[in-house]
Amino acid sequence: MSEHQALYRKWRPQQFSQVVGQTYTLRTLVNALAHKEIAHAYLFAGPRGTGKTTVARLFARAVNCLQRQQGEPCNRCDACERIARGASLDVVEIDGASNRGIDQIRKLREEVSFVPADVKYKVYIIDEVHMLTNEAFNALLKTLEEPPKRVVFIFATTEPHKLPATVTSRCQAFEFTHIPLELIVNHLTHICQAENIQADERALHAIASRCGGALRDALVTLEQLASYAQGEPISGETLETVLGLPSETLLQDFLQRMLSGQVAGVVDIIHDLVRRGQDLELFLEELIRLGRDWLVQAAMKKPLPVSVEPRHLAELIYHLLQLKRDMGRAWDKQIWLEVGVLRWPQAAAPKATASNPTPTPPQTPTPNPTTATPAAGDKPALPSPVRPPAQPEATESPPAAAKPSSVQSNLWQSLLNAIRKERVAVYAYLVEGHPELQGRVLHIRYHRPRHNFHKESAEKPEIKAYLMEKAKAAYGADIALRIEFFAESAAEGGQPQLPPTSALEEKVTMIKRVLGEDEPQA
Repeated sequence: MSEHQALYRKWRPQQFSQVVGQTYTLRTLVNALAHKEIAHAYLFAGPRGTGKTTVARLFARAVNCLQRQQGEPCNRCDACERIARGASLDVVEIDGASNRGIDQIRKLREEVSFVPADVKYKVYIIDEVHMLTNEAFNALLKTLEEPPKRVVFIFATTEPHKLPATVTSRCQAFEFTHIPLELIVNHLTHICQAENIQADERALHAIASRCGGALRDALVTLEQLASYAQGEPISGETLETVLGLPSETLLQDFLQRMLSGQVAGVVDIIHDLVRRGQDLELFLEELIRLGRDWLVQAAMKKPLPVSVEPRHLAELIYHLLQLKRDMGRAWDKQIWLEVGVLRWPQAAAPKATASNPTPTPPQTPTPNPTTATPAAGDKPALPSPVRPPAQPEATESPPAAAKPSSVQSNLWQSLLNAIRKERVAVYAYLVEGHPELQGRVLHIRYHRPRHNFHKESAEKPEIKAYLMEKAKAAYGADIALRIEFFAESAAEGGQPQLPPTSALEEKVTMIKRVLGEDEPQA
């Protein structure tokens, strides 16, 4: 009985033309081989499963091929067959993770001084080269500076930033990128036909999407599903059973309920997922993927399975992304997801039509326009959804100090939270400001003279540009920003002045705000 061979090994390319993707890298290497322009060191960097080691082995075979044609190995000569079997003493593969010390590199330096035994070039392929120690890199550097003739080094790594610049500068570097989805699907289809594996197109697309651009991962998944099916067709239900993926129908139902504000039904779906032992993080990833696909379809003017404004859909995707970002730190993922979806506004705006224009959200005043900001040491707060408010109708003299609506308060709080996570000093300047949205202009006003320092700091060009960027992300790209003092008198629409403070007292207050020892006003 013949020994079983994994699909990713059985279908490993035997020529450069069979490699999927990496067009730039392959063309450069083939041209160099065809014109006998062989460098002494190459660096292949990129994600796992994208072909780095495969291309390195093909290059070792091609550079030693006795009948090379246009840069491709013939795979028939004695050198090609010897290297393909792993029987050549001059083509050495080294695992950088388990041979990372200086002693191994010293041994390598001694070996490279000898001429090749049975082929033209000695080729050293060092996989995961970033795992070598600093001492090992230093020992290798001398060999790279003055390489012996007939020696080629090929370094492969998933983390090129960990390599010393003195090493990378002496190599021809090639970046291996994620393989496009369409190429992976086409390759899987070809393999299924050759291996007599029955799989529908939706299942192959799901496999390609799940592997994240790594062809090897896709082949491993396909083989796992084929083993489960045992001659039966691989369908979407097979993926749901074997890989735990949620069904497309369930994902669509979940998004439709979220978009229409039916949060009670959404919680029921979460309970059912937990009961069946489904991975909630994976479910959230698939939700975001489907929402993104719908958004792309809307941008391309293609019909969607639901009636929704693209802007509203984008807000939901952003909300789900915020939940996914912090879910890994949650002590109970079910509670985290349930609370997160319940915080999504239940009154979803209906799709605007000619007979039913989009209504302006009700501007319900809140008893207190200030909102509390969480302390710096608290657990990450569930993000409030970022929903730009509808533009109010223009009036000749809008009120100068109207109370912010709950939507405006949420937007301002979201802006504060985002800035606090990135630049806490800027956050300290901003928490003493009083926001007011007039039309598409966001006014941030300060009391004079108590908060002179805050206003001056916020108006610095570099800080103001940063605030403008964050304001656009929270309120919309058409927002304008003004940083100013309150008017001098209440008669002019201003606010009563606060008692002045010393510079020391002001700085102490700022520090308390940042450390969460005082409740700031939003």
